[in-house]
Amino acid sequence: MTTDPAWQQRGPWRFLVAPGWDRPGFDETLLSLPFLVERNSAPIAPPGRHCVDRLALPCGGEAVDAVVKTYGIQAAWRDRLAAQTGSKAERAFRNALLLRSAGVGTPAPIAVAERWEGRRLRQSLFAAAYVPDLSNFRDELNRIFSSAPRCAPLMELLQCVADAVRAMHDAGILHRDLGNQNIGLQRDPDHFSTPWKIVFLDLNRAQPIPSSAPAQRGADLARLDLPSDFLRVFHAMYFRGHTPPPEFAEAERKARAAFDRHTALRPFRHPIREARIRRDTARKERPLRGRDIWIWDDRSAQAIPAYTARDRRKLLPISNAVAALRHAARKGLAIRRSYGQLRAQSFQTPVPFDGAIGMTLDANPATWSRQLEFFARLQGAKKLPLLLRLYHHQNLDAWNWTLDQALSLHRQGHSVALALVQDRRAIREQKGWRQMVTLAFDRAHTFADFFEIGHAVNRSKWGVWDYREYLRLLDPVRASLIQYPEAKITGPACIDFEPHALGAILDLLPRDLPFHALSHHLYVDRRGAPENFQGPFDTVGKCALLRAYARAHGFADDRLVVTEVNWPLLGTGVWSPVNSPYETLDPRTNDPSVSEEDYAAYMARYLLLALASGHVSRVYWWRLAARGFGLIDDTDPAAWRPRPAFFTLQSLFQKLDGATFAKKLETPPGEFALQFTKPDGSPLAARWSLSSAPAFS
Repeated sequence: MTTDPAWQQRGPWRFLVAPGWDRPGFDETLLSLPFLVERNSAPIAPPGRHCVDRLALPCGGEAVDAVVKTYGIQAAWRDRLAAQTGSKAERAFRNALLLRSAGVGTPAPIAVAERWEGRRLRQSLFAAAYVPDLSNFRDELNRIFSSAPRCAPLMELLQCVADAVRAMHDAGILHRDLGNQNIGLQRDPDHFSTPWKIVFLDLNRAQPIPSSAPAQRGADLARLDLPSDFLRVFHAMYFRGHTPPPEFAEAERKARAAFDRHTALRPFRHPIREARIRRDTARKERPLRGRDIWIWDDRSAQAIPAYTARDRRKLLPISNAVAALRHAARKGLAIRRSYGQLRAQSFQTPVPFDGAIGMTLDANPATWSRQLEFFARLQGAKKLPLLLRLYHHQNLDAWNWTLDQALSLHRQGHSVALALVQDRRAIREQKGWRQMVTLAFDRAHTFADFFEIGHAVNRSKWGVWDYREYLRLLDPVRASLIQYPEAKITGPACIDFEPHALGAILDLLPRDLPFHALSHHLYVDRRGAPENFQGPFDTVGKCALLRAYARAHGFADDRLVVTEVNWPLLGTGVWSPVNSPYETLDPRTNDPSVSEEDYAAYMARYLLLALASGHVSRVYWWRLAARGFGLIDDTDPAAWRPRPAFFTLQSLFQKLDGATFAKKLETPPGEFALQFTKPDGSPLAARWSLSSAPAFS
């Protein structure tokens, strides 16, 4: 442990000097410290009650790069308290010594200089070593949110900070002012696993508590400013992968509510200071908050929610519910009648299977040739339909590269569709979205099977909070269709089975924008077997209802296009869409993930049921290669592993080559059988139960 320094008195001044800094003549330097700060320093923080300056501090014949914090004069009662418990400068100094002795990051304390006049503290300064290239948690989060919205760096940052906060608490220190701005960050290029060095700042309120209870630790984290789901992840990281204990969570909630009230009343307590802060803040670019936070996760290939379900509901507008109710009033009876008719017509129409099953490839230059190699093995001699995605959060080079590959695939004989995927910036700043849409139509209108406009627009994590915002995504599409009237568009590409959300969005669609077909990302509820029911609807029933919606709204082709479906795989961690962005170590309940064998069986049964029903024109599988949900496990870049589903789909293509669905056979409950007619006229039957994969005979 570090020796506790004692005060040194020089007239009205007294000094605390950290071990190793008590060098000849240093007391003279500390006596002149206010003069040095005034004459030779450079401010490194906006002026306020306290001033923070950087200067070359003379010490033992050398100049030390130091930061000096000059505390403002305070009320008499605070001076009396400081005489008993230590001034802010003294507390910051001693707490810094404690943290550093425990190996916790904080700028190295150098000295404290104070001048007292009787019982009044007239000058108080704290000097610490300057930390170069120091940012802070607040500014780094704002940078990620606005300029680099990627999940992996964000989770990396949260983990580094959570580990450091845990180390601080374990060292016996509660910070008691742990706002984002008081968590300093310094890049650490020498450590790949922990790229950030964390240094805690502004320790004058910190309190040594050798064995703090979970409730005390929870209260100490209440000033962290994070979107609620990221805060949930941070707490789990703090507890090394486990859910926090109830007393921690309750104390954190109460302390956060109290701090929020305290913050809300600050303009009334300090009106002049708060007016100055508001004036200074108005001159700066405001950081992204609320609906505008959007983060992309490369591992699970999706946007991740920044907020918990409760907080997301607070940000959703009432107009969404109003639109859903209005649609139910206008179209509800017609859709219900149409659904009844379509449900009765299920499996009553011959359905050719050639060209009905498509695949989605990831337009990634690093893996593209490998994807094409495995895709060729999958499709055999056939030319399967393909879907490629253009992501707005990427750049012009990526868009052009994707369109180059789409054209190349078209020239090889594939039917190629393009999905235009928005982010929040596409809503907030439409110039980039207009550029991407225009580029896609300009380059692909002559060959694209269709353009899917938008992606999972009923899920706020994808950037659309108010359903009316979807109309902004359609604005540049209207101009492109005027220029290229032969182009086909599909949408609105809702995800999962939420008829109320779909109805609300369809009710808002402009009547002059002709959608060719209704495209949908139709997953099975809780990702179970495709024969499972969600309320009164199994997969076939859902397809019939969605087709009824398309028919009620006059789509040119009322049959559904499923542009995304798969199952999440067990044991794939954060690469699974249901475990992203962070997987805790606690036992999971109601886990929708499935084994690779079940994935293969469910996929084949889903494709057979959805297409043979006659309500779906095509299903695109998402996707060929992905660690958490693909037909191929790409965990090892050098050795991709086809999963059972890859071989199941390969076999399905071979069995159904040129076949047409003919009829659904009568079977006992829990068993299913579909009959097909092969090109030579011979019958082919696919049979399965709820516990088996389809077998052909």
